[in-house]
Amino acid sequence: MVKSPCLNICEIDKDSGLCNGCKRNSFEIFNWINFAEEEKKIILIKTKKRNRNNNKFNVNIELK
Repeated sequence: MVKSPCLNICEIDKDSGLCNGCKRNSFEIFNWINFAEEEKKIILIKTKKRNRNNNKFNVNIELK
């Protein structure tokens, strides 16, 4: 069973449309329970990439 990546932060960023905690979009959040296990694994891969991309962006801002 694939566990939800929810971190109980649950705030959607208005610019990206992603949750500030788990980096899922609204569709992924609200339909999580309906996704097959393979679909959930794909979403988790996407959230990891989104998190890495977001962290790189934040580092660049802090360095300026």
